[in-house]
Amino acid sequence: MTLAVPIGVIGLVLSVALAPAWAGSVNAEVDFLTRASIGNLFAISESEIALDRTDDPQVKTFARRLVGDHEKAEAALQAAADGSGATVPTTLDQEHQARVTALQGKSGADFDKVYIADQYEIHSNALTLYADYMLLGDNAKLKALAIKMIPITEAQLNAARALSGN
Repeated sequence: MTLAVPIGVIGLVLSVALAPAWAGSVNAEVDFLTRASIGNLFAISESEIALDRTDDPQVKTFARRLVGDHEKAEAALQAAADGSGATVPTTLDQEHQARVTALQGKSGADFDKVYIADQYEIHSNALTLYADYMLLGDNAKLKALAIKMIPITEAQLNAARALSGN
């Protein structure tokens, strides 16, 4: 007999088992804000390129959705961070900027494949980040944001999975 467990539940259990020590630390808030913001900025940057580069209407629709969703998410993140004393990044870190630059060198089906793979990875990581903070974070505004972002991020991850054919 096979037991069917939703992927979201498996990820949530794993995130708790592997979670960093979020509770009680200003550094935890800064880490959460930084990682969430970099994820938003990365998704927006790559998706804006995809809007110009892809010929695939499904990829274009996905990119358009991500730009809108992540612009809203970044604004909500900025608002939630207000008063926390932490500064939310406004530019990509070196690693993610290098990935955006590499994507700019791609075209055609190769572009779409790399773009979708990048978005799958970043949304998978974001889902874990939000679940970890939801369970272990201390800042009530950031915790509420994490809870709000989980179903949105899960939907984006599922869309990336569908586009990748997996």
